[in-house]
Amino acid sequence: MVTFSQQTAVPTTPTAATKSSRKGNNKFLPLIVVAVVVLVIVGGYLFLKSRGGVIKSGEYQAVFLTNDQVYFGKIIESTNQEVVLKDVYYLLLQKPAEVQPQTPEATPGAQEQPKYILMHLGDRETHGPMDEMHINRSQILFIEPLREDSKVIRGINDYKNAQKQPTGE
Repeated sequence: MVTFSQQTAVPTTPTAATKSSRKGNNKFLPLIVVAVVVLVIVGGYLFLKSRGGVIKSGEYQAVFLTNDQVYFGKIIESTNQEVVLKDVYYLLLQKPAEVQPQTPEATPGAQEQPKYILMHLGDRETHGPMDEMHINRSQILFIEPLREDSKVIRGINDYKNAQKQPTGE
């Protein structure tokens, strides 16, 4: 014969032991919330810093665009939408002319090496732009600071010194 023992019902109200374990978990909740808030703030700061970048004002930068143009100038303002460039220069490719061979060993139809001319924005353009550009950030690939001993900086300094020279007229 099989006998069954009487089962006791499990109490449905929380006991002191279960209440104290829940309180233990709740004491970490404010700490977790603070940690999450700090992580969101730090992450947002780092994200915005990487989008805008740290650009030293007063120094020349090379701004590379998606259309293969490169402009050199001083960034006076930088937002998430645009970069404002002043004292703007760019390189103009001077097409090489075909040269006649001067020695029998020279290849007929040889060409000179291409030459780049540094141009100041607004000096020779027919439409007469101001010496300032507002560039849409979506068109910028990257921005690089220029060293003081770069050929571009030497060219800019040469241009500025030539502008200061009085004409002999």
